[in-house]
Amino acid sequence: MEPIQKKAIDYIDSQRGEAREVAREIWKFAEPALTEFKSSALLCDVLEGAGFSVQRGVGDLPTAFIAKWGDAGPVIGILGEYDALPHCGSAHDQNGHGCGHNLFGTACAYGAIAVARALKETKTPGRIVCFGCPAEETLEGKVYMARDGAFEGLDAVLTWHPHWGNYARAGSTNAMDSIAFEFFGKSAHAARDPWDGRSALDAVEIMNYGVNMMREHMIEEARIHYVIRDGGVQPNVVPSYARVWYYVRAPKRIIVNELSQRVRNCAQAGALASETEMKETLLTAVYETLTNLALAQCVQRNFEAVGAHTYTQEEKAFARKLGFEKPMCEEVLPLNDEHTRPSNERGNVSWIAPLASLYAACHAPGTPGHHWSATQQYGMEIGEKGMVTAAKVMAASALELITRPALVKEVQAEFKEKTRGFTYDPIIPKGQKPNPLGVR
Repeated sequence: MEPIQKKAIDYIDSQRGEAREVAREIWKFAEPALTEFKSSALLCDVLEGAGFSVQRGVGDLPTAFIAKWGDAGPVIGILGEYDALPHCGSAHDQNGHGCGHNLFGTACAYGAIAVARALKETKTPGRIVCFGCPAEETLEGKVYMARDGAFEGLDAVLTWHPHWGNYARAGSTNAMDSIAFEFFGKSAHAARDPWDGRSALDAVEIMNYGVNMMREHMIEEARIHYVIRDGGVQPNVVPSYARVWYYVRAPKRIIVNELSQRVRNCAQAGALASETEMKETLLTAVYETLTNLALAQCVQRNFEAVGAHTYTQEEKAFARKLGFEKPMCEEVLPLNDEHTRPSNERGNVSWIAPLASLYAACHAPGTPGHHWSATQQYGMEIGEKGMVTAAKVMAASALELITRPALVKEVQAEFKEKTRGFTYDPIIPKGQKPNPLGVR
């Protein structure tokens, strides 16, 4: 490692106690998508205290922020998240950080601060931008920020996520549409004169049946899942209103476009068969992640230089007590180029600027995602050690990019080649606010 990178890593080590307290506060806040007011404010305060210029509230997202440092040199972005999940707290009806975003946002903030301090102390030109991205769990934050131009002008973007292992990612993710379908019928007495009613719930069920028949005739890599958000009030009233919420996923954006149209056809069939009216609202539209091998190799190289963290016997015993017997990851694994089936709106950012991500071990292997057992580990040293490692790797990678112009040119050349002829289309309408139907 170069001396400038060591300065950043030493700073992160010196601040690990403070970073841990910030992560634990956000863990306690446990604010779900678009309500992360305390979490966002805390991270903004930390960044402002370190000399960053912070824009609080970005476009239609009051809990989003953009924190900038530096006025010359390459521009490197870091994407942070901090939203919690419903049903992931200690009780079924409580929110919790079942995906570790309390660690996620904190590592990004302290990684960015470490870069700024190292650049300042060595009088090296460079710019670092930390993005506060809310509502990742509903796949909205970065989609709406990208639509409104938040990620323009970046030379490269880095991000991370809590995981069971330690490695950089060179693989893609699934594209996705989030669509709500509303049906409007006519109420009636379900016993006395049901013939006078037109059931909106019937429309939803006919639609869902059509989609379920469709599954045989789509590629195996695709995923379609739904929940009925409104289906009537009580059995003796024909439902005049019903609403169903769909996620449509596939490895490529073009395939999602095709599948979503077929889902719309099923919705229209449901409305036609039930003699109801249908309204569709596209809530968010996610791209697959555009990979950048040169940037991913940079992150992997710095991960191997930083090294993996280790766990105490007490921490390993705690994981076993939760029921996870597999050894915890204490090494840096090879660069991973597998396609993963979940979706993430970092994919949208990756088509605007070169992007690479890493995973850092923050829970025991076998821990289910979006579960209380994950939340527990993210609120203690098991998760916090991974958070510190991730901050170091992002800081070291950002500084290598800033101090090696040839590497930035290589990253940019790959990006330009892969996006030749492509123009980014946000797909969601200009002016539409996040969560327009309140489908939480």
